[in-house]
Amino acid sequence: MVLKQTSGQARTYKPSLGPRRPFEHDLRGRMIKIMSTITSGTSRPNILLITTDTQRCDSLGCMGSDFAISPNLDRLAKSGVLFEQGHTVSPVCGPARASLLTGVHTPIHGATENNLDAHEHLTPLPDLLADVGYRNIMVGKTHFKRPTPSSFHVTHELRGEKGINNDDFYGQHMAKHGYERATSHPNPVPAEKFCDAFLADTMIDEITQHIAAYADQPFFGFCSMLSPHSPYDPPGKWAHLFDNVELPPINYVPGEVDHMPAAERELVLYGKGMPTKSFPDGHEPDMAHIDHIRKLYYGLCAYCDHQIGRIIDHLDATGLRENTLVIFTSDHGTTMFDHGFENKHTFFDSSWRVPFIMSQPGTLPEGACEEFATWLDIHATALSVAGIDWPAAQGFDLYRPLVAGQSNPRTCATGTIYETAAVTTCRWKLEYYLQEGVGRLFDRTADPHEQANLYHDAGYQPLRDRMTQALLSWRAELCDIESLHERNKGGGPVARYVSELVKSRTGLDAERRLQERLAEIDDWVK
Repeated sequence: MVLKQTSGQARTYKPSLGPRRPFEHDLRGRMIKIMSTITSGTSRPNILLITTDTQRCDSLGCMGSDFAISPNLDRLAKSGVLFEQGHTVSPVCGPARASLLTGVHTPIHGATENNLDAHEHLTPLPDLLADVGYRNIMVGKTHFKRPTPSSFHVTHELRGEKGINNDDFYGQHMAKHGYERATSHPNPVPAEKFCDAFLADTMIDEITQHIAAYADQPFFGFCSMLSPHSPYDPPGKWAHLFDNVELPPINYVPGEVDHMPAAERELVLYGKGMPTKSFPDGHEPDMAHIDHIRKLYYGLCAYCDHQIGRIIDHLDATGLRENTLVIFTSDHGTTMFDHGFENKHTFFDSSWRVPFIMSQPGTLPEGACEEFATWLDIHATALSVAGIDWPAAQGFDLYRPLVAGQSNPRTCATGTIYETAAVTTCRWKLEYYLQEGVGRLFDRTADPHEQANLYHDAGYQPLRDRMTQALLSWRAELCDIESLHERNKGGGPVARYVSELVKSRTGLDAERRLQERLAEIDDWVK
């Protein structure tokens, strides 16, 4: 069902656990005015989301790396907005992707770890976009922890990682050219036929077909690459791109893993099968082996950069660039031997912080830098571009404020890993391990390598306690707004009063209150 957009109004769906029913409501005048400014005289923009898997921020020159090879993403950043404090909602593949699909934090959709499926009652992003006329194209890794929505009009879905053999559309592609789907290093597959080039080819072909057959419709395209996730198997010249590059030392203090919270050690499998070749006795790293792995990893990052450049060039060549919002990011990073192990599942910057770029020349600022953005903001921003107001969303719309020359609405990042929650501002990062009742506190300005845990330092106890209270209040306030609205039935005088309170609740309430509390703490610290 397609909802028609009328002048000065946006339409949205009433949240529902069953078949969804459309309803109309007027947006606040401020929002109407900004939306009219964006859409006046133009069609709604296309939305192209490009993601990689497991990409660290130091793999991009625009993020300050002096050894990265990333000319195309650097070019994309120059044409748009670079968020220097991009964060995933959870540094774990499935939970992050389920949040991207549903627009809510992991405790709400239920997939708090890769072994857990997400609740299926939550309305997925492509459903909402399809309802206002978008044609949705899915290419690559899904891993949404629930069935891929049928509202993707075109689906080219990968099943499993690169190191797995199966008969998905990539497996068929490889078989046609005489190669196994599963790869490792050294990789025999030519660079132009390998996985991420194949995904870029597929997305380029789908954009071309969309122009030919559906030129009157905007599209939402999601190109979800597998690299630089392991196996670290860059093809061709990309396997040797960093052979003569001196990488910086790893961020590691001998024995530091022993001082991590128990829950974190368990999630990175410390002492439970965690690879030991790089740290044979748990303390002395094998730097020759580590550098070999790191150079393959950064070669894969550069390979992905090249493929992303091809997609952007295609938008330029077809004249779609100025009417297409391009968002680039990654689902999480990896410690890559920093802190004594190679894993995600932590709130260290190397895992939680991710590249995040938005670009639409002529509409968004060019060459601009902002601070915070998270994976939940992708969902909210896409809905904003489409003219949809969705009160259940727990992310911020980054689009309208930037178009209007206003400040970035997000001033911190929040996230969860299984039974852990964390918040970070530009200065402070607090992690809290719910089962243990302990946390970690880092001064990100004085200690950018996150080696000095201040949580038990008496001098920081007042700050720690106030941040902990703010974080736990945020965590307790998170709720499923979509089902809450659906179950809101009214009743007697008190019930009717509470019913009005429920109607006024939005998914952003907890995030906004947390930001207000953190601003008060910042003022108090100063």
